[in-house]
Amino acid sequence: MLNRLNFLLLFGTCAFLAGGAQPSDELMTEWLRQDGGLPKGKAEADYRRDCLARRAKRLKGVADFARRWAYCRHYVMGGSHYAYTEALSDAQNERTYLAIGSSLCLAEYAPDGFWRETVLLESKEGCFRDMDVSPDGTRLLYSFKASDRGDDFHLWEYDLASKTARQLTFGKGVADYEGCYLPDGRILFNSTRCMQIVDCWWTEVSNLYRCEADGSKIRRITFDQVHDNYPALTADGRVLYTRWEYNDRSQMYPQPLFGMNVDGTGQRAVYGGNSWFPTTLIHARAVPGTSLFFGIATGHHSLQPGELMRFDLREGSEEATGAWQLAPLRRAKAVRIDAYGQGGRMAAYPYPVSEREVVLSYLPEGWRRNKQGRVLYRDHRAPFGLYWTDVDGGYELLVAQRGKVPCGRPVPVRARKLANRPSVRPDESLTTGTFAVQDVYEGAAMKGVPRGTVKTLRAVTIDYRPAGIGWNANGGPGGGGLSCTPPALGQGTWGVKRVLGEVPVAEDGSVFFESPARMPIYFMLLDEKGRMVQSMRSWSTLQPGENASCIGCHEPPGRTPDFRAPRAIGAQPLKLKRPDGVPPEQAKGFSFLREIQPILDRRCVTCHSPVANTNICDLTSAPVRDERSKRQWTRSYVALTHARLNRAKNSWAGNPDHPMLNWISSGSVPTPHPPLTRGSRTSRLLSEKLDKGHAKGLTDAELRLFACWIDLGVPFCGDYEESNLWDETDRARWKTCVEKRRRDGGL
Repeated sequence: MLNRLNFLLLFGTCAFLAGGAQPSDELMTEWLRQDGGLPKGKAEADYRRDCLARRAKRLKGVADFARRWAYCRHYVMGGSHYAYTEALSDAQNERTYLAIGSSLCLAEYAPDGFWRETVLLESKEGCFRDMDVSPDGTRLLYSFKASDRGDDFHLWEYDLASKTARQLTFGKGVADYEGCYLPDGRILFNSTRCMQIVDCWWTEVSNLYRCEADGSKIRRITFDQVHDNYPALTADGRVLYTRWEYNDRSQMYPQPLFGMNVDGTGQRAVYGGNSWFPTTLIHARAVPGTSLFFGIATGHHSLQPGELMRFDLREGSEEATGAWQLAPLRRAKAVRIDAYGQGGRMAAYPYPVSEREVVLSYLPEGWRRNKQGRVLYRDHRAPFGLYWTDVDGGYELLVAQRGKVPCGRPVPVRARKLANRPSVRPDESLTTGTFAVQDVYEGAAMKGVPRGTVKTLRAVTIDYRPAGIGWNANGGPGGGGLSCTPPALGQGTWGVKRVLGEVPVAEDGSVFFESPARMPIYFMLLDEKGRMVQSMRSWSTLQPGENASCIGCHEPPGRTPDFRAPRAIGAQPLKLKRPDGVPPEQAKGFSFLREIQPILDRRCVTCHSPVANTNICDLTSAPVRDERSKRQWTRSYVALTHARLNRAKNSWAGNPDHPMLNWISSGSVPTPHPPLTRGSRTSRLLSEKLDKGHAKGLTDAELRLFACWIDLGVPFCGDYEESNLWDETDRARWKTCVEKRRRDGGL
């Protein structure tokens, strides 16, 4: 292993911030900036003495909490989007690697009040990142990438006693990073092994994985649409992490905070799951023994640093409730800003010392600006140092930037007890789990819906794309965005969707059913005609054997269930059933050509064709080429979605707000839609045409298929290869990515 590290400095000499008891130039600069210059009439020597006394008082809590802190020096993380940090050696598109030098460091508090830095490992071309400390305080977990194209980020461990490093995970073309130790000795980390591409760009996706202490037995834990980021363990044994999600809503918002048990069970939103604000909530760490956590409120199209904030879950979990801005401590106001938190002081990776103070990566002067005053967002070399700060805005420099390499990700080096939160360890021999809902009518998302309206619950899963080929665009009140390898024309669904089946909902609103595990699943509530009353624009994932439950639809977090026995719960769980009898795990993606076009051919094209009548919409399967999307739609699909050709982009986009046929747009708002306002129930094509016999002979099953298609977001493709206009280069690229997914641990 040491041969691999021959370019690293295993032992570094100490780099002192200051000698003796004299403050460094960096400290003087910070004090003068903080105080607005030397106080009038005060001698410099007296000012230094007062500042040293203030510093000693401020840092007493940090010194008592931990006298040694580990951290990395690396470039400021982020790309065109905050989460694009994988920098794969074979990246399909965006790469964010910067070879400016990097090091693994240890800072120790000295009796004179200053902090001494020791460089443990150093590389001129590589990058160290993502620090954590073992529960016994003897080992450092980090990620390392030796070079831009010749290596990828993988998990490493450094033993503080022997001063040796070992590599834990391997594999060219995959990135393993953002690791943290778990109470049972395993490691949770982020990885591109899922081999997915974000729906709205061509950048690789990272989900959470788990491995043994030696890096073996790698297993996927989350099955999410796009990025998960920065898992951190809480004192009571849960995991907090950021999850970017946009099923049937705009990709711009939100990037909320999620939580789960250490075994992957209980995955659910903690803060901001249905909010405009914060745009992104990342680097969250809880304050032990409280309902508080500190986190970074940042943007969508931005680097990771942003505004340091404190959150109190007792006060709420959506749209700035319980969110507190600092310096001074005050309630935050909800705003709708893409690149949020990019003005003023910049912060990243806060580690709480108490309810009022943190150690973090900090840039008190904020981003550099150009002559026009515009923020230079991509300032990867910004002089972030290691700081102490409190909620009132005071700050003290602990370790300064060195050699134009910023400081990041401080963690205390000390032994600590990790609580193993009680949960049912997943039974890996099983392939299913169960969902239970006490009352689907409870919660804000079902406000005003008369009891008895909901008859069944539909379970849907989303298939994820392994590569980006072709694109169109979505837009709406939630923001606009590109859709790569699109399974629908513009404004249609982001992803390929498979209907797993339906189960009846009891009269009291309860439902209890078995569902496939290790699969993203979202729910629709349907009326007696199979038409959508409300849809979940997120998803849930079960671990094998997990029994998950909720009270209703978007009920407030922390609410306890009513003391009554729901009819559906307590008996054997229901089985999801499809009209065609296909088992859920064998269900194919919903294809317009396979499900809807045959109905049109049987019932409609006699009249709705150019031959029969040139003055009405063409519902034939005649091809419509979409060069930008690299898809071949049909005239029927274009007509039913009231699509128009954007000649500037040479791409088709549907009209999700048309009264004849409307659906939940992929550019819609992040907040819940009111029930009974979108989809097949409100589409006049059904209520004013098909329900009244416009197409003779339509069966109930055919009407239900029409409704299902609308409520899924008008998908055209049942898989990402269907109806493509790919050339040989595209096909070869797709094949390579699919094979990589099979090899490295995808779905």
